[in-house]
Amino acid sequence: MSENTFEALLGPNLRSVRTLVQRRLRTSGYAEDLVQEILLRAFQRRDQLRVHAKFRTWLWSIALNEIRSFFRRDRSTVSLEEFPNFEAPDPSMPPLVRLERMERRAWVHASMAELSERDQAAIRLRDIEDKSVREAASALNCSESAARTAHFRARQRLAQIMASAPLGGRQGVGAGSS
Repeated sequence: MSENTFEALLGPNLRSVRTLVQRRLRTSGYAEDLVQEILLRAFQRRDQLRVHAKFRTWLWSIALNEIRSFFRRDRSTVSLEEFPNFEAPDPSMPPLVRLERMERRAWVHASMAELSERDQAAIRLRDIEDKSVREAASALNCSESAARTAHFRARQRLAQIMASAPLGGRQGVGAGSS
């Protein structure tokens, strides 16, 4: 491709490349420098373009590659030694805590399975699904006061089952270990 052909194809596409770079960089200080890099790279590789109709796509791919390269090479780094009191807590849960939660969840599910279907429904509606008393009463086909009573009694029965279960004999749900 000749220099004149390159210039003729570049003219209508230059503004869109500038806009692309400015939007991606969000800082005008480096945008013009990067546009110059893109144009230089495109001019150096103009012989690689075989179909002139694909010039815009070809130029944009060069631009996007240069933008990526810009972000890769201009990443600033800070040494953690500059911040002696910096502590980054581990966001993941410790394995022991995760295991205890899994055991507790299995224990609660096993205890719930021993309840009647109505008791399970009362606890599920109020405690797990966080339904209002009115919604729970509607689902249980009873009055609101009967739904409150059913929920209270279901929780009492669950507490009795959990107190007699193997894990319940150790510490119980929510109790800390020493």
